Amino acid sequence: MRFCLRFSAYTIAAFLFLYGLNDLIVVPSTRWIAWLTHGLLRGAGVQASVSGASVGIPGFAVEIKNNCNALYEIGLYGAAVLAYPASFRLRLAGFLLGAAVLYVVNLLRVVSLLALGRYWPGGFQAAHLYVWQALFLVVVAACWLGWITRLRPGA
Repeated sequence: MRFCLRFSAYTIAAFLFLYGLNDLIVVPSTRWIAWLTHGLLRGAGVQASVSGASVGIPGFAVEIKNNCNALYEIGLYGAAVLAYPASFRLRLAGFLLGAAVLYVVNLLRVVSLLALGRYWPGGFQAAHLYVWQALFLVVVAACWLGWITRLRPGA
């Protein structure tokens, strides 16, 4: 019960923090995701363009919105890590590793959605709104469960 209360409080705090610092943290991070996606695509030899939070490939483009930058998922994951009883050092290490994983997964999500929109436009909305939303929450849970399993081997 204590974990649930702390998790709820930390989740609310994380979301209020991000909401309050929208212009300072969330908007620039969203643009950064677009630029990183552009860089990944260009590095893979794909013709890509970027403008602000929009990234495109020939035949398809997306505008990355503030809730598509992994920050809210990282906030949710961070709340779970903070709420779980562990030392500060273990929490910090768990948070940093999990946040990095979630950030990379989000980049892969954006790249895959661009490819899907280009080659199967009819599947884009379903993949974006349902498949990737659910899959991303599964990745958040898997990161957290992986972290607590390492804390308590054999659990």
